[in-house]
Amino acid sequence: MPSDRKSLAVVILAAGKGTRMKSDLPKVLHLLHGKPMLEYVLETARSMRPQKNLLVVGHQARRLMEVFRTWPGDFIEQSPQLGTGHALQIAQKEMKTFQGTVLVLYGDVPLIEKETLKKLVQVHERGKAALTLISTEPENPKGYGRIIRDPQGHLQKIVEEKDATAQEKRIREINTGIYCFDSEFLFPSLSKLTRKNSQKEYYLTDLVQIARDKNLPCSAFFHSRSEEVLGINDRFELARSSQVVRQKILKDWMLQGVTIVDPLSTHIEHSVRVGPDTIIGPFTMIRGNTRIGSRCQISSHVIIEESIVKDGLTIPPFSVIKNQTLV
Repeated sequence: MPSDRKSLAVVILAAGKGTRMKSDLPKVLHLLHGKPMLEYVLETARSMRPQKNLLVVGHQARRLMEVFRTWPGDFIEQSPQLGTGHALQIAQKEMKTFQGTVLVLYGDVPLIEKETLKKLVQVHERGKAALTLISTEPENPKGYGRIIRDPQGHLQKIVEEKDATAQEKRIREINTGIYCFDSEFLFPSLSKLTRKNSQKEYYLTDLVQIARDKNLPCSAFFHSRSEEVLGINDRFELARSSQVVRQKILKDWMLQGVTIVDPLSTHIEHSVRVGPDTIIGPFTMIRGNTRIGSRCQISSHVIIEESIVKDGLTIPPFSVIKNQTLV
């Protein structure tokens, strides 16, 4: 039966190449509003305070390991890459003595929020489930595995699109691939996965059927905000996600007493700090480890990078300030 233990292990899957990005750079290293998209996932995973934190890498593994060499977790190299189930089979070797909940995340789903994951883990553990996944209904479900429910609304199975019938493809509820597993179910079940599918890969989705065959509870936790739980697959989706991050940062600063005249044309990176009662004009970009004091007036069409602007200063329009300290 599923375990009641509350220990948490997080496994982040980041082995793929990301061919739709049309780039030599690994997908998870593409910048999302100033920092690699994978960094967002690592930060969220760390905020969950797991007992074990594992990152599965594959394509250009050494490059990823170098970029995130200070990350406080373990790297697992997946080669060859034979699917998500295969990634968990490899990661399992680093969790031999672990007992509890295994949370599976993806390096290309950077908008996932801590509160959503906490709720997922809570629902999973309260339900004493073998597995719990996040489902959603995107505007366009093409490319995603479909959630199949029984007449009572319970999770019955997941069908990957390439294996789905025409009728199944009309289902809009999809599997995000974000899972919680009970370790007592997961670890012995991974060895039962096969590659009998069109992709010739080991699918984590097959674990739903394995759980049902054992009459173990499994469920789909529906999340209405699909943009938070879906991955980035191409540069258009990267830009769209960047807009979400950008507006969140601007909202946070406005709630802390900073006036932003036109949020639609203002760009402030994560690493920037701004004092209260500062006014930031339209078409302004503030980047890097810039520090702007209180009561400053940043005019329109201004670029500030890696600089310090002391309290009460006015920056005139069309200024470009880089690596300076203004007092």
